[in-house]
Amino acid sequence: DDFDGFVGTYGTDTMAETACALSYMLPGLRKPVVLTGAQRPLGEIRTDARLNLIDAVTSALHGPREVTVCFDSKLLRGNRVRKVSIAEYDAFESPNHAPLGVLGVDARFGRGLTPRGRPRLLAGIEPRVFLLRVFPGLDPQIPLSILPRVRGLVLEAYGAGTFPTNDALGRSLTPVFSEARRLGVPVMVVSQAPRNGVDLTMYESGAKARRAGAVSGGDMTVSAAVVKLMHGLAFHRGNALRDYLERSVAGERS
Repeated sequence: DDFDGFVGTYGTDTMAETACALSYMLPGLRKPVVLTGAQRPLGEIRTDARLNLIDAVTSALHGPREVTVCFDSKLLRGNRVRKVSIAEYDAFESPNHAPLGVLGVDARFGRGLTPRGRPRLLAGIEPRVFLLRVFPGLDPQIPLSILPRVRGLVLEAYGAGTFPTNDALGRSLTPVFSEARRLGVPVMVVSQAPRNGVDLTMYESGAKARRAGAVSGGDMTVSAAVVKLMHGLAFHRGNALRDYLERSVAGERS
């Protein structure tokens, strides 16, 4: 209550995951929470740390009241970002959501989220979540052997949510969804493509996954989906968990 906004300096490698976690853990947020960092250390002459920090403080004073990432003179929704560069100052992008602010000669900010409900802290996390990326030749016995040891699974599928279904070749991933349902392990499907999102009604494989209980991650980033499943499992079960995953909690999905 004593502060108008908050700035956190953080390492860039896991900044996206941290921003996602904060956005889910702080429902009803009514003050800006801005994460920033740097590609070069503060002590170096060509560091980007100074400008990023100045921009972050400006965003915390005048920007939207939600969790954001401020980097390279852009303010991005925290649960929409992904790190895309190691060697450039423009290290983050938000492929499915426009920037919330641009800090050039003038600083211009969008409206951002409208706060809903009272401010709370929901800090729980269930870490036993596994991320499986589909690739040609993936042996389904590998994820089947993992399922009994996890509480949730995020499947990074092709395109709009497709995956191998050819039983004749022994590479079908359909049994993974069936076994997950039997074990009570929720499965969320996201896309390997950074732009647009999953539609489990578009192709046969997606429809099979949906009938087996899989949840579409829509246009969420992989980080947003993984962290949301970890957070959701700490507070919800059954239909309540499915509802939590399918709706927009903090602007993370369209």
